Amino acid sequence: MIKTTVLILFLATYVHQISFSQCSDAGVCTIGRHQVNESVIKSNHIYIGFVYGASGIEPDINGNANDLIIPSFRLEADLDLKNNFRVNASLPYSFVSGPLGEKYGQGDLQVVFSKMFRIKKKHLLTFFAGGKFATGSVNSDDSLPQRYMPGLGTNDIIAGAVYTGVNYFFGVGYQKPFGRSANYITRLKRGDDVFFRAGFFEEFKKVSIKAEILTILRLQESNVLSTINPETFVDVSNSNEAQVNLLATAGYKFSDELTGTVQAALPFLKRDYNFDGLKRKFTIGVALSYNF
Repeated sequence: MIKTTVLILFLATYVHQISFSQCSDAGVCTIGRHQVNESVIKSNHIYIGFVYGASGIEPDINGNANDLIIPSFRLEADLDLKNNFRVNASLPYSFVSGPLGEKYGQGDLQVVFSKMFRIKKKHLLTFFAGGKFATGSVNSDDSLPQRYMPGLGTNDIIAGAVYTGVNYFFGVGYQKPFGRSANYITRLKRGDDVFFRAGFFEEFKKVSIKAEILTILRLQESNVLSTINPETFVDVSNSNEAQVNLLATAGYKFSDELTGTVQAALPFLKRDYNFDGLKRKFTIGVALSYNF
């Protein structure tokens, strides 16, 4: 079983290098990201992670250039407040570079609260509510477009629920952004996201694995700046693209206090637009968690 899992992860990572990832998560994927891990006896977790991604050299269908490199560090805390009431907070620091220039800085802060209810011995229903806050920069002295920015420029509401069984889970979520980015070039207004995830997880003595299908449906088309004087905006036809990924995650428990994880994703669809800067040709992510 372990050998087979390692092979799957290797193949997923390899295909990931030559495909176009749809991991354009604006925040809603926080819902259900961490499953209950019976092998970790600690209830609070601090994560330090690093993600390296690239948009790919192919331009958008409308001719907008990509070829972006996006390494990002992330600090995350998942804390047990009381009686299965938890809070998850995360903040990235990203470096974005491409043919038009480069920009770096902290991204948008995400804070999501959750309440878990035990239905059976190993069956759980968890509700989530929180938001993403526009703490990241969306402008630069060089007037770079939104896709170069470490922040998305809006305050969003995030809500959802996840059902977890013995070794499977499925969840739904919704993200509502308010207003538009203040970026000089695009003034992007993103559509709402509806989110679905489902998969299985298994735990061994020190190794844990997880595989899941992650789908995000963008409900409205992107709305961007058309002319500056007078200031007018237009909807971009067919820019409300669906996103579907197969994700594989492997974890290793070094001790009760330290756990390491690595994740790979296999995309099923190709994005034609990258107004929000979240399009990836490949993404490699690792994280270390301190459990206490």
